[in-house]
Amino acid sequence: MPVLGGVEATPQIRVFLPDVPILFYSMHNTRELIAIAKSVGAQGFVTKDQMAVTLLEAVDALRDKKIFFNF
Repeated sequence: MPVLGGVEATPQIRVFLPDVPILFYSMHNTRELIAIAKSVGAQGFVTKDQMAVTLLEAVDALRDKKIFFNF
């Protein structure tokens, strides 16, 4: 993201939109980043090397108020 990354943006989004599910879509695939994403309030995490169907599964899961972490 040009100004803020997902880690920095998520807490700010939570202030104004606390019920909106947040999905991280990242080229980085580390357990540390996934743990950080969870700690700042993300409900999902998909890496960009996954098939497009995985991203759609994640969006569907979050829409259904579930979590989705695929790495």
